[in-house]
Amino acid sequence: MGFDLNLMRVFLSVMEERSVTRAAKRLHLTQPAVSYALTRLREQFNDPLFLRTPAGMQPTPVAHALAEPIERGMSQFAEALNLRQAFDPARSQRRFRLSMSDIGEMVFLPAVMEQVHARAPRLRVEVQEVPMEQLPDALKSGEVDLAIGNLAGLGRTTQHAELFAERYVCMGRRGHPVLSQGLTRAQFRRLDHIMVASRASAHRLLEDVLGEAGLHRQPYLTLPHFSAAAEIVRRTDLTVTLPFRAAQWFNAAQGFEVRPLPFALPPLTVTVHWHPRFERDPGTAWLRGLIIDVLADGPARAPSGATREP
Repeated sequence: MGFDLNLMRVFLSVMEERSVTRAAKRLHLTQPAVSYALTRLREQFNDPLFLRTPAGMQPTPVAHALAEPIERGMSQFAEALNLRQAFDPARSQRRFRLSMSDIGEMVFLPAVMEQVHARAPRLRVEVQEVPMEQLPDALKSGEVDLAIGNLAGLGRTTQHAELFAERYVCMGRRGHPVLSQGLTRAQFRRLDHIMVASRASAHRLLEDVLGEAGLHRQPYLTLPHFSAAAEIVRRTDLTVTLPFRAAQWFNAAQGFEVRPLPFALPPLTVTVHWHPRFERDPGTAWLRGLIIDVLADGPARAPSGATREP
């Protein structure tokens, strides 16, 4: 009963990070505080637990044996606490952290926030763009509550719900010399492309899929986000391949040509993800339920005047 549960958080963080410095940063503690916690843990378990090596803090056999039951116990403890906590959206001042790409912020977030703010006016919401490779740990630690987007491959480590299927289209300026007449496979290969390599979604994997289809692109311009692509496309003969709902959003004023791709690609799926340890957290359950209600199986809420693809 005299055991400090905060020591367990330190143990798990060092176990995952293999570094006292990174564990301290993750826990928002000083490095000496983490080192002191490790000293206490070593005394409690009568074992070094972690050994300093050139490759980082390597767990001892005892640490490896402890990791799974400690993680399971912490998850069960957190779940027990969550079951005792009521969540009243109308009164809650809780902070929720969401991860999504810039397309999500433009296309999905307005409709979600319209409903969130109407039902929970005192909440605080933070939106981050967390790289795909960091999302599993961010969801597991609670640094991110929910992740929304085209997150292929993330489902192996999370609970998730499918929102809707999506497809890619090609977008160019109104009157584009190629897109205004249609688009063939050969023409697509010769276009001057903008490639968007977002670290927060699986859109960067599009190049791999196109390569497998024999359509290797040499991008004229590479960007980290879609937000700047539309204005560049509007002013030039460059084109961008992007999800259809995003093209609808950009094309609200009918300033672009939007064409189906002249070849078949696997459909992408937009999903919402959370970690299993927060499955029964009342607040997270409320928010993800609202997101599913707003976004699942429905068209994106584009600005008024948006029209369908030709």
